[in-house]
Amino acid sequence: MKEVHTPMHKYFSDDALLLMRHEIEAAAGNEVFFIGRATIEGIVFEVEAIARGSKQAVPAILTRAACGDVVIHNHPSGDLTPSGADMDIASVAGNQGIGFAIIDNGCTRCYQVVSPFTEKKGELLSLDEIARVFAPDGMMAHLKGYEQRDEQVRMAFAVAEAFNHDRVVLVEAGTGTGKSLAYLVPAILWAVRNNQRVVVSTNTINLQEQLIRKDLPFLARNSSMEFKAVLVKGRGNYACLRKLENAEAEPSLFPDEAAAELTAIIEWSKSCQDGCRSDLAFTPREGTWEEVCCEADQCSRSRCKHFNRCFFYRARRDASAAKVLVVNHALLLSDIVLRKETGYDATAILPPFTRLIFDEGHHLEDVATNHLSLIISRGGILRQLYRLVPPKANRSGLLTIISARLARDLPDTMEALYTELSALLESHLLPKAHDLTGLTEQSMDWLALAVEREAGGEGGRERKLRITQTLEQGAFWQECRQRAHALADAVNDYTSALRSLLRRCEDLPDKLREKMADQLLDAGGIEGRLQTMADGLLFFISDAEGYCRWIEARSGHRGVQARLCAAPLDISGQVKETILDRIKTIIVTSATLTVGGDFGYLKKRTGFGLLAPERLGELRLASPFDYASQVFAGIPEDMPEPTAPGFRQALEERILQAVTISKGGAFILFTSYDLLNRVHGALAPELARLGLVALKQGETGRHALLSRFRKENNAVLFGTDSFWEGVDVKGEALRLVIIARLPFQVPTEPVQQARTEQIQAAGGDPFREFSVPQAVIKFRQGFGRLIRSRDDRGAVLILDRRVTTKNYGRIFLRSLPDTALVKGTTEEVFRKMAVFFGEPAS
Repeated sequence: MKEVHTPMHKYFSDDALLLMRHEIEAAAGNEVFFIGRATIEGIVFEVEAIARGSKQAVPAILTRAACGDVVIHNHPSGDLTPSGADMDIASVAGNQGIGFAIIDNGCTRCYQVVSPFTEKKGELLSLDEIARVFAPDGMMAHLKGYEQRDEQVRMAFAVAEAFNHDRVVLVEAGTGTGKSLAYLVPAILWAVRNNQRVVVSTNTINLQEQLIRKDLPFLARNSSMEFKAVLVKGRGNYACLRKLENAEAEPSLFPDEAAAELTAIIEWSKSCQDGCRSDLAFTPREGTWEEVCCEADQCSRSRCKHFNRCFFYRARRDASAAKVLVVNHALLLSDIVLRKETGYDATAILPPFTRLIFDEGHHLEDVATNHLSLIISRGGILRQLYRLVPPKANRSGLLTIISARLARDLPDTMEALYTELSALLESHLLPKAHDLTGLTEQSMDWLALAVEREAGGEGGRERKLRITQTLEQGAFWQECRQRAHALADAVNDYTSALRSLLRRCEDLPDKLREKMADQLLDAGGIEGRLQTMADGLLFFISDAEGYCRWIEARSGHRGVQARLCAAPLDISGQVKETILDRIKTIIVTSATLTVGGDFGYLKKRTGFGLLAPERLGELRLASPFDYASQVFAGIPEDMPEPTAPGFRQALEERILQAVTISKGGAFILFTSYDLLNRVHGALAPELARLGLVALKQGETGRHALLSRFRKENNAVLFGTDSFWEGVDVKGEALRLVIIARLPFQVPTEPVQQARTEQIQAAGGDPFREFSVPQAVIKFRQGFGRLIRSRDDRGAVLILDRRVTTKNYGRIFLRSLPDTALVKGTTEEVFRKMAVFFGEPAS
């Protein structure tokens, strides 16, 4: 690589140069690593010596460096050409917006390997310019059927002001507002004018596809701005060329049942463009894909011979060049969790960004909880052990290959090293893998059976046992702790031996170490995963203050499997620390952010309430749809309550009456699979006799189910959780939504239970502060399935009378769009509903 010597004052201030010279002299001319703080123009004005004489400290340095900083170190030889290790550091630093520079000992010459990320000073957005975009004769007029909506313009203004003033804004925008274009227009203007990235995060694939395939291409075609937008997927979505090469060369590493799928994936990888699992013509088994997908802890990055062709790094380079990144909430939170744990190192997923739009924002608490949670399963531990030492004698494992290559290729002159490595493998790692497998099976199987015994009662295929103070006093918990501790100790002992092996393998001859690089890299990744599991086991049996802990026992085709789980009770502080305090502009939007017209629940649960009032804005925008004329909303007040005898029979009768009036075209929304299955079983024959098509969630994939629903025009779809939201059926196909009961979460769910107790302990009312708001938001989502355009028309039937008989019912009804509610006897409600659908009153 050709050196480029540059004038030092182009990159360093006088004070920074003086301090670096002093530190290098104090280190007797040996290597010193610095972190430099740079101005907005990229000139380092302040430096701090962090480590001396060892590249091993670099990961710690990068943890302390932030986007826009520069990592600097000297080459005592005076040759500023980057070494292989330097290039590794550069690829890590550069991906996170951290610069990397090499200097000589006298600080007279510099080779800047990577420039630091610099932001231009903000060019404020003009509200007049944005108003022109949304004017009747503006750019939006290119949209078929476009008409200016005041709500959309108000939202675009609020987003623009948030970008201009580094603010956080909560925007509830009713269905039909056109919220995606309302935030994309100012976001793209800001990104282009200020050379900054904007991340747009969604919860559902449907919305991602709308943004990538429809909204962003429309803006690219019709605006005068040139910008690049990409959909960013997680690393695990991409095939790893190194692993595929190994799979082709060492087929014995993989289970026999995976052979056909592996062959197909290998052939596909040779001609495909993106290397993404979604581009495969078939869906591989999870276990097969895990063997060949890209993983952060088993990646040698720029040292990999496939680096330039690597599917994942090509996608990452593509993302680095984009101004708009579209991601899902899971990926965004994974990125943020990694940054929190390890700083800005190579394991972070997204390029640096300081502007975020969080669409479908009512999911923030749930997604954050999931990504801050701990799960340790029997299968998770065994999968790692099997990759090292398979249970079947006819299969190779990483350690068996390492052992064979050492025996074959290590020179006789290194007999002492061979004796040491062989002892580690033959006396410890190979036999003890089987011992650890047995202990894992024994410990986790005991847990599964004990949970079934302790939990008792009806559990179906899944039982959950929460670890409470009362449970901790009993014999079960004492034995559970002992077994978990013993398993953690055994895993720790095993990972310690594996670390010793990998460390001693650094002394192998260069050529042999290069031959074994893939196996050593993969084994190192597995060591880290096993260590994380051992730490997790010890955390689970500790006091774990602020966490809810529980054990799950799941019945499946492989018998009963146990999982240890822990989830934080309050994520508000962590959200503030890791997201709100780090990102300059945040827009959180959804059609359902408020409860009873108030943002209080969202603010309290997710940390927005911890912000300074002057940094937080709120905006509620009603839907532009005419719900009063488009919707019939009925509540039969003579229904039994859901817990009363006869509820299910009454439910079945009213569903049958309602779908007869609407002639199908109905979603029946349930809160439990059990009730759904029972009602579907009872009504399917009746619906068939009426000439209606009964569809049930779970019979086939969600997309196939929706496709058939749209096609049939007289279908009745029985759905639960995932059909309450994120489903968009416009037009005549959906003309009736029936809400079987109010969507309160099951009070036996461990996290729900623990959060309820936490609120109670603080003197609050958990039902009103937690259960009701959660249910209201989901209720609003279910109601919102019906009207998706100005031309839609239909009925919503609420078959849970508690909305009228309980005092909290008013909160549910007050949260609905402005439409008249028809209450009365079943006969009265259905008579008026028939008139709405155009049938003569009887």
